[in-house]
Amino acid sequence: MITLDKKWEKLLECVDYAFQPIVNIYTGKTFAFEVLIRDYEKAGFHSIDMIFDTAYSENVLYTLDLALREKAIRKFAQIPFFTGIKLFYNMDNRTTMMPDFKPGFTKKVLNDLAMPASSLCFELSEKHQSKIFAGVDNLVLNIYKQQGYRMAIDDFGVGYSGLQILYNAEPDFLKIDRFFIDGISQSKKKQLFVKSIIDIAQSLGIQTIAEGVETQEDLLTCKALGCNMVQGYFVQKPVKKIDKLKEKYTYIEQLHKSEQRRDSSFKDELKNKIQTLEHVYESSHLEEVFKIFQHTKESGIVPVLRDDSSCLGVIRESDLKEYTYSPYGRSLIYNITKGTVKTLISECGSVDINDSLEKILKIYSQKQNSDGVLVTKNEKYLGFLHAKVLLDIVNEKTILSARDQNPLTGLPGNIVINEYIASVTISGKKHALVYFDLDNFKPFNDYYGFRNGDRVIKLLGNILKKSLNSLPQDALAGHIGGDDFFLAWEMHKTYTFEMVYTFIKSIIDKFSLDVESFYNKEDREKGYIIAKNRDGNEEKFRLMTVSAAILIINPLAKKAIHEEGIALAYAKLKKHAKNINDNAVVYASLMGD
Repeated sequence: MITLDKKWEKLLECVDYAFQPIVNIYTGKTFAFEVLIRDYEKAGFHSIDMIFDTAYSENVLYTLDLALREKAIRKFAQIPFFTGIKLFYNMDNRTTMMPDFKPGFTKKVLNDLAMPASSLCFELSEKHQSKIFAGVDNLVLNIYKQQGYRMAIDDFGVGYSGLQILYNAEPDFLKIDRFFIDGISQSKKKQLFVKSIIDIAQSLGIQTIAEGVETQEDLLTCKALGCNMVQGYFVQKPVKKIDKLKEKYTYIEQLHKSEQRRDSSFKDELKNKIQTLEHVYESSHLEEVFKIFQHTKESGIVPVLRDDSSCLGVIRESDLKEYTYSPYGRSLIYNITKGTVKTLISECGSVDINDSLEKILKIYSQKQNSDGVLVTKNEKYLGFLHAKVLLDIVNEKTILSARDQNPLTGLPGNIVINEYIASVTISGKKHALVYFDLDNFKPFNDYYGFRNGDRVIKLLGNILKKSLNSLPQDALAGHIGGDDFFLAWEMHKTYTFEMVYTFIKSIIDKFSLDVESFYNKEDREKGYIIAKNRDGNEEKFRLMTVSAAILIINPLAKKAIHEEGIALAYAKLKKHAKNINDNAVVYASLMGD
């Protein structure tokens, strides 16, 4: 080991470490703490990059990093509840290129503290990647991962070779850079990029962590996009005092509970169908697997876990049959596997107990010939959902969706709309509910015929569908029936009533402009048609427009807002709109009892 000179000894004396939690996005339970170096200025260094660049130029980077690493691990072990929590440590990729690089030192430190290798996760980034990727690939990934350490790609999405690193590294975690997360609730473009990253990670069985989450709105958007964990100031700022750290950040769980809605009945059914199958660990002997298959005939699979109880994959009984039913099969398979289960593990999708039904089904469908999905709670094995259960749920949901979906516009009908409204009443959050009603539709329908009337209905339906692209993730467009439509979304902190009004007015103006093409030239020039009114008498009717009733649900002091109150308020608004000129926008605010 290279001896460090005085400036490095001074650095080791001066530096301290801060910890920032990485938590489960549903429960707020701490999954890990990222360790961040602090107080290096006291040793004369202006930045963290200056420390490691100088150490690299002096060929002492590995020795220095080991000393810093040990100091970080030992402080982490002082956290009262550190058992079961992971430590995320930023690793400079260039350490593997140092002349004194030799794996094994970290394992000794962990053993001294009775910490398993899986409790330490090395964060790799694209920094310095272009020069020494081969070294990182061969040494860090092959050697460190074989020792049981976990791997994460840090700041994913901001460099040039991120996908290449993802392809080669096969990490356990993917940390999405704060550039994409900051303000994501207000940016459809960022949501599109992050959704693509999450989809790739899910298909590869990699868990995603959103970095730099600073607002409730951004956290909820990350959750809606399918992110597994979050890190950022909204959860907690980095702190040096370990007594400020928490095992669980309960307000994150409270946010999730208030957000739960719509597919709850299906989720309850799924939870009741989870089977707690007997499992083995990756270090287990193959004989344990045979014993499980001998006394449990129905499942046909055995989940395989890492030593921290996270899911690794499954072993299928069908893959062992050619060995178990031959005279020398067992001896042969023991020779091939050396008695361990590692080489027999098959991939299997893994989901969180709190994941949405859509996410669960998506992960299941991404694995070919899948037996089902492994279910976790706070990243630890909970049970297994068989494929048949998932397919039954899909069929039932498809039937219900088909029954509710309006055949003309393809928009959800009253079942989904009413469920959404019910969820709004218990969410305690500000929402905009907008009801649309076509003006002069019946005269047009009678005059131009039902086929053209259907085309007008489709026109408004398509305009509302497209409007969702400009609204938050949870927005809903629905078709109440006939010429009545519905649009709703949560109003985040930056959303004002003026913004709602302007947005709805743009929808009305768009419809009024487009619908003119449904009239013949003569009627367009006149600006009206002559048709019979409800009493059977001929009357002039202006060209169609659409009126909107905006209802702002604004809970105050946790006062209850009931569905009946919403229905009554809407009825009054609709009546008021009909008494005004066509193209009217009326509004009210409902603040609770």
